[in-house]
This record gives sequence, structure tokens and C-alpha cells, in this order.
Amino acid sequence: MVDEVRDTMEDDEAGLAAELAPVISPTVLPRTGDDAWPQITLIALTGGCEKLAEELMAVVPRLVHALGRRDSMQLSGSVLVIAGLLDLNSDEYSRMAHAVNSSSLVDAQVVQNLATMLDHAQRLEDTLGPCRLFETVVAQHRLLHQLLAGGCPEQLRKPMNLVDSDMAASIGSYLVDMGYPEEGRGYFKHARKAAHDADSPALAAYAAANISFAAFQLGDTPVALDNAAAAQSLAERTDDPQVKAFAERATADAYALDGDHGLSMAASDRAHDFLTTAPGNAPESPAYWVHHGSIDSKRSRLLSQLGKPQEALEAASTALAQFDPAYVGGYALCQVRFAHALVLANNITEAARVLGEAAPQAHLYPRLTAEFHTVRALLQPWAQTQAVTTLDDQLQAYGLLPTTTSTPGASPEKDPL
Repeated sequence: MVDEVRDTMEDDEAGLAAELAPVISPTVLPRTGDDAWPQITLIALTGGCEKLAEELMAVVPRLVHALGRRDSMQLSGSVLVIAGLLDLNSDEYSRMAHAVNSSSLVDAQVVQNLATMLDHAQRLEDTLGPCRLFETVVAQHRLLHQLLAGGCPEQLRKPMNLVDSDMAASIGSYLVDMGYPEEGRGYFKHARKAAHDADSPALAAYAAANISFAAFQLGDTPVALDNAAAAQSLAERTDDPQVKAFAERATADAYALDGDHGLSMAASDRAHDFLTTAPGNAPESPAYWVHHGSIDSKRSRLLSQLGKPQEALEAASTALAQFDPAYVGGYALCQVRFAHALVLANNITEAARVLGEAAPQAHLYPRLTAEFHTVRALLQPWAQTQAVTTLDDQLQAYGLLPTTTSTPGASPEKDPL
């Protein structure tokens, strides 16, 4: 599956440009010389960004030397998209190039640029889906490790470790959403170690909660419970209400996996309490995306799993009311969970309608697609009803029928940690 995603990204960069249009447009810059590159495809900003692209081209040879040709090409195109949207100037590209060439030249601004690029990748994830961003953040992570390994100034190692932890957690989340929770768990473990090296309980708690989440996806109850408890303990040492809420959400997952309805719902309630009683969101929280709607969306899934359809229906309905539809990925997942609860409550017509509304976004990432197909499978006894046949016509139009499966044995290219 990931190989197919990678091929799509490399062969159809113009498709990404179309999704972001009219903000960006594709530009192909020829490149010849000792490396004999046929061409490098870059995404350039509209409105006269040619100079910026030319400056980046001057940086590429140094990136090739440090990272290799393939990673350099991916990093060049991806960074121009993300950094370009930030309106960074060409001096910052030169700063990065000099840092790659000599890690002793890493300064606070280089670290900030890495953090800023990651932040914008994270903000694009909900709209573009993790498959589109996976290669970009992996390339950023490799660059960061190149700088760390090259002897960056000692006083900047902790700030670099902070970015390292955040990047690794993001990559792990992408892998889980792409259907590779075991690979994702490896990144979360690295994120926790980097957070420890950076003396950051918040990032360590976030990583531990994500390890628990990956274990939940794998059905590994002991690991889910142990890491949820670790996340709670670490979160107590922070002033970050969203991290604390995320730790409790992981705990709710783990208890649901263990079949304990009462403890699961109590943890979910505590997650809401942290968000309700806190004076405000912590600045730059790694769990910036956690809110009441995301808590209730997961709560609905857990209640469906625990055989509580009416409670699941109430939780999903509440979640939808709290979700901003502009966050298309999270909102679509919440719609799918609402439809799931509706099927369990035997409201087939409404379930089919809601699932049809979510269909345009079901392709965003495999985990969402899988939950979508699970709900459609539950509708099979009513396949001949008008509501479901209308739904199937919609699914056919979006390429969601028949259900496709991943190629056995496919695995993502790993970023060496």
C-alpha cells in the first residue's frame, strides 16, 4: 500500500498542486551536469517564485552529498511546497544548505525552520491526508538526524531533540493511519526516547499515549494498558491540558480493548474534564488537534465496539456538533462512526445517508477507508433497499466499490533512526 502511495506521489506531483491550487502551481526545472539528472520536479509558488526555486537548485548539490539523490529530490520539492507556503526567503534555504554542509553551522534559526516546516506539514495533514505528507516528513527527519550526527553545537541538541520527537511522533501517526501500526510503534518509541533526551514530559507523554494507540490498533491489550498508564504519569508533570486529555483518551482505548466499559468511559470523562477546566490550550502542544469533538468521536467508536449502540449514537451526534467541518479528515471519520452507531441502532436509511456524505473524503487515509468499509459491510443485509443502492451508486462514483486490499507483504521504506 505504501509503495503504491509513494509511486502516486512521485508520478503525479501535479495532482498535489491541483489540490492546493490556486495557491501553488507546478514548475519543472531541467537539471543536467555531473549528476545527470533528467529533471527535478519542484512545486513553485505562483506570483514570481522562480528566484526562490533557483536558490533551492543551488542548495541541491550539497543535499545530494549529504542525503543521496533520491532523498534530496524529495526534500527539495517537498520543502519548497511547505516552506514556500510560509513565505520563507531564499536566505533560509542557504542557511539550511550551509548547515547540512557543516553541522557546526547549525543555529537556533535552523532549528526553528525545521520546527516550522513540520508544523505546516502537520496542519496540512487533515486536508491532504498522511499519505501525501509521509515522504516529506521522513525527508525532514533524515535531514535533522544528519545535522545531529554531524556535530551540531551542544547547546542546540535539546532543541533538536524536541523537534526529533515531534517529527518521529508525526511519522508514527502517519504510519498507523496508513495501516502500519507496528512500524508506527517503532517511531513512537523513538519519539519517547528523544523526548526524554530533551527533558520534555509533555512530548514523552504524547509519545507514550501514541504507543498505547498503536497497541490498541494491533489488539495488544497489555502494551496498550502499560503505555497508557505511563502517559498518564508523564502528563501529570505537565501543564498541557491537551496532552493530559490525550493520555486519558489512550487510557479509554486500552480499557475498551480489555472489555471494561466503566473504566473506559471514566477515562473518556476525565479527558473532557481536562479540556473543560483548563484555562486554555497550551501553546504549541503536540496534541494541538485534541478537542471535545475528537474525544467524543473516539468514544463513539469504543461504545460501538463494546456493544452500546445507543450510547455510541449519542456520543457521535455530540461529536459532530463539536467538530468544525473544515477539518475534513477528522469530520469524515466522525461521520463514519456516527453511521456505524446508526446501523447498530437499526436506522438504516440515515446511516446510508451519512455514509454517503462522508464518501468524498474516505480516500484520505487507509484507516479512515477501513472504518468506512466496515460500516458499509454492516449494511449488507439491506443491500437491496433504496437507501443502500443509492449509497452504492455514490461509492462507485468515488471508486470505493469494490473494496480493495493492500498488497500482502508491502511495507513502507523506513527512515533510519
